[in-house]
Amino acid sequence: MVIHSGVPKEIISEVDGVKVAFRPIDLPNARIVHGNQFPLAMTMTKESGEKVTVDEAANAIRDLSERGITTELMNKHGALVLRGPADPSPEAFSKLVHAAEEGRGRVPYDQIGLAGSRTVHGKEVFSASESPPHLWIYHHNEYSRYTKFPSNIHFFCNVSAEEGGESPFCHSGELFDRLQEDIPEFVEEAARRGLNSPDVYRAPGKEGKNFIFTWAGPLAFGRDIKPGDDMATMKAKAEKEIAKLTPHFWWIEDDQLEVHQHVPAFRRHPATGKPIFFSSIPGRYGTALDRGATDPPYIGDDGMAFPPATYTDGEAIPKKYLHRAWEISNECQVAIKMEEGDIALVDNYQTTHARAPWTKGNRKVFVSMWDTLNPKEKILDY
Repeated sequence: MVIHSGVPKEIISEVDGVKVAFRPIDLPNARIVHGNQFPLAMTMTKESGEKVTVDEAANAIRDLSERGITTELMNKHGALVLRGPADPSPEAFSKLVHAAEEGRGRVPYDQIGLAGSRTVHGKEVFSASESPPHLWIYHHNEYSRYTKFPSNIHFFCNVSAEEGGESPFCHSGELFDRLQEDIPEFVEEAARRGLNSPDVYRAPGKEGKNFIFTWAGPLAFGRDIKPGDDMATMKAKAEKEIAKLTPHFWWIEDDQLEVHQHVPAFRRHPATGKPIFFSSIPGRYGTALDRGATDPPYIGDDGMAFPPATYTDGEAIPKKYLHRAWEISNECQVAIKMEEGDIALVDNYQTTHARAPWTKGNRKVFVSMWDTLNPKEKILDY
């Protein structure tokens, strides 16, 4: 593999006599972060130029993963977008993502605490956010405000919107650098004091307008809840799941659940050692801003609660810092218009993701989350 300015000119995989070439795609809006292009996009074709099948692409991706190349590319570039078979089915995504992650020795991530809704579409294949198309989903590292989170989250385009619906990515290392440059006092204070991440989950049967989820959802805290369970039984079962994340939770009015998780503000990447802003602050603040909920009592125009992150001791973070973090994430993003069948392999530690609204056509993106069992590959303390 020959590297030029951080981008491989070509990577060849040969499995069972089939040679597949991975060649870079020009991304005019790509950024250079710590000397490497972010993100990296590549086509997959047979060396002869013929189109690859899903099975051929999966074999080639597994080969790269087993050779350590997939990990190397994600460590360097944060995210790797692959374009090849153009098969947008969930079955194709499942084959490709299993090849990529099983080849690296990764395992499916066991989701817990989801404050959203997802539909299962296949083996380790879920829908991405199911919120209405007019809403922005702003930048966040998946489950970063939780005490447990996946090392990787991968995206797959099933249906591409005719207008809008881009998939923006932002490098968590660049986010940290910009925060350090623009608001160093926040970095110093947050690094010392840590963050408290609050969430309010509605009760089953009392779902919200735009973000439809409850604490009883199977990917939230309701995996053991059965039809016919009364409220007391459901709460008792949910509490066993909540305790896997945090001891800080309360039942509040209308059988709602408030959960607080104490997490570091900043981390370091296990491969690069560089500091990263592994966080949901930009995403949470941006959503609250759109809903008019950035001031007490933090209730949006949709009736949902959007409590802001605080320091671990409960003291409020000045809103100007939250707002600037959100602005920087938008300034540093690279928006990609994914084509049907595209797969984006994403290092969750050092890459945030978002979702742009769309105004014409439909958009459907699948996600798959994976984790490493190797302690040396786990995220590091700041």
